[in-house]
Amino acid sequence: MMGSVQLSYLRLLNLFIAALLECGAQRPCEQPHQLNISRVQRDSMSISCLTTTHLLETLTVKLRKNNPVKDILISPASEHQKWSVSKHAGNIRLNLKDIQQTDEGLYDCEVYKDQDCLNATRFTLTVKDCTKMKSVTAVSGSAVLLPCSEHPQRNTTDKVTWKVIEGHGSTDITKYRSSSTTSNSTEKLSNPLFERARQLENGSLFIRDSVKADDLWYRCRVNEKTCYEVKLVIKVAMRRPCEKLHELNISCVQHNNMYISCLTTTHPLESLMVKLRKNNPVKDILIYPDISPASEHQRWSVRKHAGNVRLDLKDIRLSDEGLYECQVYKDQDCLNATRFILTVKECKTLEPVSATLGSAVLLPCSEHPQQNTAVQVTWKVIEGHESTDITQYYSLSKTSSSTEKLSKPLYERAKQLENGSLLIRDAVKADEQWYQCRVNEKTCCKVKLLIKDETFHSLTTVTTFSTAPEKTLHSVTTFSTAQLDPSTPSESPVGLLKGNSAALVSMITNLTVVVMATITCVILYFKTRSNKINSQIELNCKSFVCYSEMSGGFDIPLCDQPN
Repeated sequence: MMGSVQLSYLRLLNLFIAALLECGAQRPCEQPHQLNISRVQRDSMSISCLTTTHLLETLTVKLRKNNPVKDILISPASEHQKWSVSKHAGNIRLNLKDIQQTDEGLYDCEVYKDQDCLNATRFTLTVKDCTKMKSVTAVSGSAVLLPCSEHPQRNTTDKVTWKVIEGHGSTDITKYRSSSTTSNSTEKLSNPLFERARQLENGSLFIRDSVKADDLWYRCRVNEKTCYEVKLVIKVAMRRPCEKLHELNISCVQHNNMYISCLTTTHPLESLMVKLRKNNPVKDILIYPDISPASEHQRWSVRKHAGNVRLDLKDIRLSDEGLYECQVYKDQDCLNATRFILTVKECKTLEPVSATLGSAVLLPCSEHPQQNTAVQVTWKVIEGHESTDITQYYSLSKTSSSTEKLSKPLYERAKQLENGSLLIRDAVKADEQWYQCRVNEKTCCKVKLLIKDETFHSLTTVTTFSTAPEKTLHSVTTFSTAQLDPSTPSESPVGLLKGNSAALVSMITNLTVVVMATITCVILYFKTRSNKINSQIELNCKSFVCYSEMSGGFDIPLCDQPN
């Protein structure tokens, strides 16, 4: 009886212990999340296993690799050299650095809180090897371009990232702050690589002022898929300075374009380095082959045309004035240096326009005025260092004759035509000034208006007769020039005439009268000689005078009779 009771008690105790053991066992993870992860060799990665508010210290993270089954990490019970656990923004993350081909495989990440499995993540890790390209060689102090593919394009919309590889780790190029001395021990510390490196639009990496410490492996990744690695080899060499310096003076008009030849050579442009520096203060404007957007924004560019390595500048501004120096290098050899002073004029000067008083004159707004223009054109009058809009120029002035009345103001006599030219009617001497026109507030031209006095030529003839037989007839014809002044009466035998047509008619009339009078006088002279009688011939001679020379030297008019 007693034995059976003890047996029943033992059975009950076993059942109780089994129940306790069953309750204390870990609750397995029900449904794991599955991921496919692809990474590049030597890269780093992170994967989130759980998002939770629990403290990391209260959790247990297990990482198991399958096929074959192997526990990789149990945190915080153990630490691993490559794998680690961290919590960031509520995410429990597994971190893996310096990924190798042996890291490929199927993994399970499980997160526990006490005996409860909070989450399980299964992922397949694929490791890609980067395509290694040919090494790039550069000389210390020069600029170098590292391509991101075997066939780099002009531009790319793909996401490209660059990293520096040191040992088993890699650092983003924008965070690589290591600085070192250049190849020449006498030089100062160079700028850190992240300040000297710039990613171009085609994905390539441009490094200026390279130093020996830049002799590293570089990796670029395109859209997190394609990977390339390139080795930069830096050779130590002393740069040969530029010996000959050509100096030029260049004058340009604002908003125009210009170019200057820095070198004539047969070398391909891609094998050269072109530096443009502005002095006072010293500033690097452009370093080719740096074709970054910053250089485009500066409006400077480099090209080769017909063997000439040229610097092109578009949309010239007044702030571009200054002293520049252009240097062209082949490796470490300076092939040529050109120093030029750029002067920027606000306006282009056109050929002067001449006009006569009282006439109409047309001032062009360009060297080749069009028939019509839809652009906005404004005209101004320049007086000294100031300019006044033509529509507001109220200055009154007299014409060339002091007896004339005041002319109309210029703004009433000036009219802008459809092609932008300026028409001024009834020109006066005060209109002789500089005029400025602007097209769309960009193009500017200056033109000088010259006002000339209108002149004409008059004819005066003096004919001399002599009573002596041996004397001959002397006829002197002279031309005089007088200023046209309609308000002034005639004071000489030949009066001043109005206009070119009046002067021509008067000249012909006077010449006819002179010829007829001369013939008449000759006939009368021979008649008086034969009859020995002095005759008076009344002639209405307004443009000539007749005289008779007697032997006694006493002259009397031939046209008067004695009493």
